[in-house]
Amino acid sequence: MTKSAREPFHWRTSIAYKTQPKIVIRGYDLNELVGNLDLGEMAYLVWRGELPSEAHARMLNAIMVCLAEHAFSPSSAAARFVTAGGVPLHVGVAGGMLTIGDLHGTFDRPCAMFRDGVARAKAEGKSLEEMADILVREAKEKKKRLPGYHHPQHIQDPRSGRLVEVGRKLGVAGEHTRLALLMEDATQRHHGKRVYINAVGVSGALLADMGFEPELAKGAMLVSRCISLVAHVYEELTRERGWRASKGQDITQPLDLELQKPEFYDGPADRPLPEGWRKL
Repeated sequence: MTKSAREPFHWRTSIAYKTQPKIVIRGYDLNELVGNLDLGEMAYLVWRGELPSEAHARMLNAIMVCLAEHAFSPSSAAARFVTAGGVPLHVGVAGGMLTIGDLHGTFDRPCAMFRDGVARAKAEGKSLEEMADILVREAKEKKKRLPGYHHPQHIQDPRSGRLVEVGRKLGVAGEHTRLALLMEDATQRHHGKRVYINAVGVSGALLADMGFEPELAKGAMLVSRCISLVAHVYEELTRERGWRASKGQDITQPLDLELQKPEFYDGPADRPLPEGWRKL
């Protein structure tokens, strides 16, 4: 085939197509989805190509709600510092998103570890209890962190237990979540103290139980944390001036938990979720 006869470049995709009168996503007319799917269900459909079961939809929504906001963390602090340069909202948000890595918001690494661990246990004919012990011991011997365990701002992440509870109530928590919790038990034996699983670790396990591949699991974190970053950047744009703390103020450690207590918060007072909103 001559160069002039080559087919013009174009993308091929299984995600969506559009014509002048309509938009079709994973086979469904967009206008049929509008008003019938919530954002979590839409994310599941776009990412995985199929409508979720009710349990999977509720679990994905629960994970994204849980990880949407966490006060000051590397992503929110970075987004605010970037915004202090006078950039528009989307640039500040992008700056915060760039901090998602091996030590912050890494759904993919625990998801991959639990998927590999379950597969390895089956291949080697070992129980999940045995595999949990092996994985923790091997990580210690190699001087590697266990992704999804420990949190620098919490001794025991207050979000983890609730995610496990919701996963069990919905029937989503399976062998990956079981392995994750058994590994927490194994840390007591190998480290002489309990290293608690954090919300990112539990989310990675639950998403593995839902059949998510690691990179898609990471996508769930990116989308949920983007909600938070929009709020942090907007607040920085509307309440503060640029180049804050550039002169005349002592700089502090912005991620110090001591500086995130109620006395530094000026939002609504603590309040219960109204009864009509309680579903689990």
